[in-house]
Amino acid sequence: MPAAPTADAQGRQPVAGLGDRLGRGVVAGIFAGVIFLFAQMGWAVENLAKPAVAPMLDMSTVFNNVDVPAATASNVVIGLVTHLVLSMLFGIAFAVIVPLLRTNLFVLLGGVVFGVLLYVLNIQILGRIAFEWFTNPAGPPQVFELFIHGVFGLLLAPFFIGVGLRYSRRSA
Repeated sequence: MPAAPTADAQGRQPVAGLGDRLGRGVVAGIFAGVIFLFAQMGWAVENLAKPAVAPMLDMSTVFNNVDVPAATASNVVIGLVTHLVLSMLFGIAFAVIVPLLRTNLFVLLGGVVFGVLLYVLNIQILGRIAFEWFTNPAGPPQVFELFIHGVFGLLLAPFFIGVGLRYSRRSA
């Protein structure tokens, strides 16, 4: 069994391993995903005159593979579970790329870029190919979706502040 890592002569902490980063990704994804969902729910109520569960109904179309969401209790649960699972997976994906970002500033900027790229991939590309509700004029508002996806990525970043820096020092 390998010895536990210790701080080096300059007092730097041991580098987080892949398992630690993936765990951070899961937690970060849940955290950012819940904030993302609450923001979408508030936006639906305040600006779209839709019920608070509208974002979960939208997400249920991904699981159910239907063109228009159906307002049922089971679809609210399906949408919530789908949203949380995808949020965790996206958090894990961000965790995988953190070592490439190297500095805390790049982790923050990378988070925003990551969120915007999620929007492009999930809404603009996959939405047009397989999940048409997301690009339907009656569906989610595109400007808000772009903004909130960027916020999602930014909310992932604090879970990795210092991690990218530790990785760059290790590889140097």
